[in-house]
Amino acid sequence: MKKRYIALTSLLFLINIPNTYASCTQEELNEFKKIENEYKVTYEFNKDTKDYTMTLYSPLPDKYNYYIYADTELNCKKINDNQGECYNISPGEYTIEIVGFTNTCNDAIKEFTLKLAEYNKYSEDPLCNGIEEFYLCQPTYDKEIDRETFISRVNTYKSTLKSQDKEIEKNEQPIKNNTLEYIKENLIQIIVITVFIILIIITIILTAKSIRESRRLE
Repeated sequence: MKKRYIALTSLLFLINIPNTYASCTQEELNEFKKIENEYKVTYEFNKDTKDYTMTLYSPLPDKYNYYIYADTELNCKKINDNQGECYNISPGEYTIEIVGFTNTCNDAIKEFTLKLAEYNKYSEDPLCNGIEEFYLCQPTYDKEIDRETFISRVNTYKSTLKSQDKEIEKNEQPIKNNTLEYIKENLIQIIVITVFIILIIITIILTAKSIRESRRLE
């Protein structure tokens, strides 16, 4: 199947640009090395449409930018001067190149493969209710497993969660028991201290009220 590709020039997407390369100078390669880590391609899975949105960031789009090789045309648009997005991208492997976009440099400088996982049908299984964080219940889990294995691992995970909850409850119980025991053993002292504090508060309030009334009479 013939490959299609798009180039992101000033974050305007151009379709079917011929990839005839001219070697970049060492100076241009060194310049790219300084900003290489700033070039980022991220993606997000769309659960409703079962496809991906890809975001491409380019700090110097007029000098170094992206080719994305795909089997079909990509629906992309400019977001701002340094960022573009491609929508409704099907699961699969995509080869992405960062190439030069100047008169003296249009060589492929960097190439990497981006794998977008197929939709995990088990993520909608009722067994995943309440344990959506479990890796087998993630929409983008990309390993093939049979249903028997899926059920077994889900049950094991749920059992582990129950054991953890029981352990937490077990550790919290002595604290509760110790608190109740302390209150029982020192109930009289607690009552006396509480009454004493209340009396002090009442005394302060009455004193303050008496002082205010004395000032009025003066």
